[in-house]
Amino acid sequence: MTQITDIIHHAGHWLEQQQDKESKGWGERRGSHVNVLNTAEAVIALIDSGVCHAGSGSIHGAVDFLLKHQTLTGPDAGSWPRELTTDEGETIDIPDLVRTTYVIQALIKAGKGIDEHPLRLALVWLLGRRNEASKGWGYARGKPDALIPTCFALMALLDAYDAYPGAYQSEILQSLQHLVDVYYNGGGDVRGSFGAPGSLQGIHTIYAALVLQIARNNNLSRYLEQEKQAIEWLLRNPDEAIRLREEWVEIDQAGVGDGQTGGYGFMVMTDTLLMKLLLGSENIDDKKSALAHEAMHSLKDKIDDSTGAFYGPRLFSWATSKALSALAVLQKHAGAEYSDLPARTPESRTESGRWKTGPVIIGFVTLLSGLGFYLMVNEKFGLLEFSFFVVMMLAALLAYGTIGEKTFSELFGTVGGLLKKDDTKR
Repeated sequence: MTQITDIIHHAGHWLEQQQDKESKGWGERRGSHVNVLNTAEAVIALIDSGVCHAGSGSIHGAVDFLLKHQTLTGPDAGSWPRELTTDEGETIDIPDLVRTTYVIQALIKAGKGIDEHPLRLALVWLLGRRNEASKGWGYARGKPDALIPTCFALMALLDAYDAYPGAYQSEILQSLQHLVDVYYNGGGDVRGSFGAPGSLQGIHTIYAALVLQIARNNNLSRYLEQEKQAIEWLLRNPDEAIRLREEWVEIDQAGVGDGQTGGYGFMVMTDTLLMKLLLGSENIDDKKSALAHEAMHSLKDKIDDSTGAFYGPRLFSWATSKALSALAVLQKHAGAEYSDLPARTPESRTESGRWKTGPVIIGFVTLLSGLGFYLMVNEKFGLLEFSFFVVMMLAALLAYGTIGEKTFSELFGTVGGLLKKDDTKR
């Protein structure tokens, strides 16, 4: 199953079938706990992909489910909470920015107006959680702003602006300025990336570039160069860009017992985000890049051919929802280039078509072990040979721990950069 239209049809049908018959919401999979986040993700995916229209029975039931779970009173009126069971067995609701931004997008796509009470209340809550001094958002009330929650909030506001041109324009422009001023890296090896160096820099750069791309499509972005350079950084650093990552969401702690956190891990399918970004780019080279191909290969590998659903670690509604939304972007913006998902070629067997050092090191260790076994069997394995093998094995394992995730081109680039720095010091 490689045709995009067939994949969307089968995945959409599977996702629609996972809807809980009583509540009309979605859980991670059929029979699991039905919740707001998975329901919002499913609504967005089904509408974006054209599998369901806004007035269909599935969407209408899901909207009712979402509205029933909105907080309507108190300081967090307008938000959607995360349900948490405490150590004492009590169920409490904790306001969650991630859930609220996803539900805002789902309701707008489902045809709810931003002047209707539920959405108006939600948008007031969202803007009320913005840090007034910085114009950015944190995950929890009173916490410093961070890149991902700022991107989530901007995506929700940009959806409102897209549906109702002019809405929240000044707030969007202020927060876009903050995103670029605070998180964009303008120099050195990290030029074009967003956020602090580390394991999450790839997904932070993808999310920031997606926000700038969506803003540009709405004629709101003055940051064309930053968007372009962010994509160039991702293309130069494919390993950091493509890896599956998990962002820790630290939400409010009110009502949570000692030693217990209300936070949770938010799994990011980077291949779907890269498809949205690269296939939605105006640059044809981005659409045809090795990284775009690798993202499509990665997504293709997650298809369950018997159902059409997509795997996270197993068949999940959220994984299928993310895949559907990415395929919808592919069909809309790159349908002329890709009518089906491209097959892997020998050059693409390694990440982004480049050999990594890790398998070579492991191969060396395996060969060394075999040689040691051969010498031992033939009684040629004395103390000197044993010491040599121990030193070589330890060196190889240490090398794997240090550089095993790098490609050879990245390794040579790092060595070249160190030599260049050393020359500069002299």
